[in-house]
Amino acid sequence: MNSDEVFDAISHPMRVEILRELAKGPRGFADLKRKLKIDSSGLLDFHLKKMSSIVTTNAEGLYVLNDRGFAAVQAIDVVSRYGWQRRAYFINMGMYIVMNVYLFLTIQHWAILIVFGVWTAWIVFYSYWTFIKRRVRLRDNGQSKTSLER
Repeated sequence: MNSDEVFDAISHPMRVEILRELAKGPRGFADLKRKLKIDSSGLLDFHLKKMSSIVTTNAEGLYVLNDRGFAAVQAIDVVSRYGWQRRAYFINMGMYIVMNVYLFLTIQHWAILIVFGVWTAWIVFYSYWTFIKRRVRLRDNGQSKTSLER
């Protein structure tokens, strides 16, 4: 098994939720379906089959994470805890401020209005996309527990 298979297994938000639920302990198919509020048995079955490299069944027929599954949960937690999206937002805001100050000091003031307008429109859109669509928080507020601790 290679890393491509693991990344494929966790490449969908529903699969991430399945992983987080299984990190709490073994679950049956109906229990997973109910807890994740999935209407279609076929949809859950599809995602579980995609996750066959990291999810197995135990002797009682319950779904459990194998070692690769627990490693995948930890990798997901590291990514969400350290928030590359938060860093990208701060980098964008920093560049916005630095470049606007630089342009204001070096370019004709009428030209900066054009650049400032376009860049401000980008920052407004990027902020909307970051906070509303992606649901990124600027601060963690102490909620950085791993899935295994939830």
